[in-house]
Amino acid sequence: MWSEHVISRFLRTIEADDVVVAFHQLHPSPIYIHNESWSQIIHGTLAVPQELKAEFVRTKILIESIETDVKELVMYREGVRNFMNRPSILYLMLAQGCNNACTYCPIPKLAERYGDNLLSFDDAIAGIKLWQEHLKDEIDDEPYCLILYGGEPLLNRAVLEKVLEYVAVERMGGRLPSKLELLLITNGLLVDDSLATLLAEHNVLTVLGIDGIPVSNNETRRTSEGMPTSAAIEFACRLLLKSGVRLAASMTLTPKNVFAVSEHKAYFFSLGIRSIGFNILKGTALNACLGTMSSTEYYCAAARAVISEYQLNGEKLQEYQLQKRLEAIESSQPFAVDCTCYGSQIVVQADGVVSNCPFLRVDLGHVRSLPDSFRIAQTETVRAWRQRIPLFMNGEPNSFLYGGGCAWGSQELYGSVVTQDCGSELFNSEVMHGLTRKLLPDQAREQLRSGELAYWCYRGIRNL
Repeated sequence: MWSEHVISRFLRTIEADDVVVAFHQLHPSPIYIHNESWSQIIHGTLAVPQELKAEFVRTKILIESIETDVKELVMYREGVRNFMNRPSILYLMLAQGCNNACTYCPIPKLAERYGDNLLSFDDAIAGIKLWQEHLKDEIDDEPYCLILYGGEPLLNRAVLEKVLEYVAVERMGGRLPSKLELLLITNGLLVDDSLATLLAEHNVLTVLGIDGIPVSNNETRRTSEGMPTSAAIEFACRLLLKSGVRLAASMTLTPKNVFAVSEHKAYFFSLGIRSIGFNILKGTALNACLGTMSSTEYYCAAARAVISEYQLNGEKLQEYQLQKRLEAIESSQPFAVDCTCYGSQIVVQADGVVSNCPFLRVDLGHVRSLPDSFRIAQTETVRAWRQRIPLFMNGEPNSFLYGGGCAWGSQELYGSVVTQDCGSELFNSEVMHGLTRKLLPDQAREQLRSGELAYWCYRGIRNL
């Protein structure tokens, strides 16, 4: 059928209505073919058009020999290891406690277990210095991120302000990456004019936790005294935007709010927010609020929310989950690693303990006691967690859509960090399959149906 070529064992297909999407598992660049034509090609009753054959060769679906597959897998695995070994993120958990009591949040239990701590300035600086030691090995021109997190980080405002000043000095001295993004993740209840001015001065991307329209948000995000939070969040939003702060929203998709995404997006637009990130529930938090919905129904609904129409009134509302996957397809890369806990981040907890995950704490030592030679990617914890990534299992990857999922969720549900995270697998599969379907323009679909086009492939998502 393919003359001098053989079909790569990494050929994968997706059925999308009356179209087959073919792609290479390790370098997915979707090629769309009408299902009847595909069936005839596979059964040898239709000659492969030269243009289509050339596209299969370009995407390495057609290869010269099986040795090509072996080399591709070795190179791809090495590339993923290098990515996971890159210390791109530092979390400073400024506060263990919070002034909110969100219905699904794990923070209250963590505060009960580990103490309602505030990160000291000395521990914060030690965390930055530890990160700088990592960066000596790996620093490049790619973006890096310092995340100020909690609990509620504004409960520790004095240290937050000192950290921002310290980071500014280190950046000016060239001791931190030039492409460094500062993120503050907050519920917004403690925002005031002076803080907004400070955040704008230091160009901090501020992410407000908002669970959509007020009726939805007030059901899940309430203060520790049980009061609704939407009015305070809206006030913080106006204040931050007025001061010129770059603003985004973080919305947790729950079984109750997941079906009203268009309303939530319109609400974000009304607040002046153009960038959001949808968070999916995991572990026991999801089970506690499922009600009559199954977890499968929830993950499928959450995936539909992510890939839903993301244009409103001619403007784009950028969604983090969607953008990550668009970038993966644009660069012909599978979503092989779901989480930065596999070696790409250092987390300094509020009591100074270093871990690789903000929520599933593993004590890797106190930040001020670790030697300069300490590397998060070389710890036994990270090595153990990497065992859950399908790319490194059973001799070859078994799914380009699934990148290991959430170890914290697996630990909560099954008592093991290496147990398969079926929820994340389903969510990622549904997002990638749905997104792949959406990327085929209606006109191209009609041309495939009519036979006007033998195939269609996409060469630039950002132009769609």
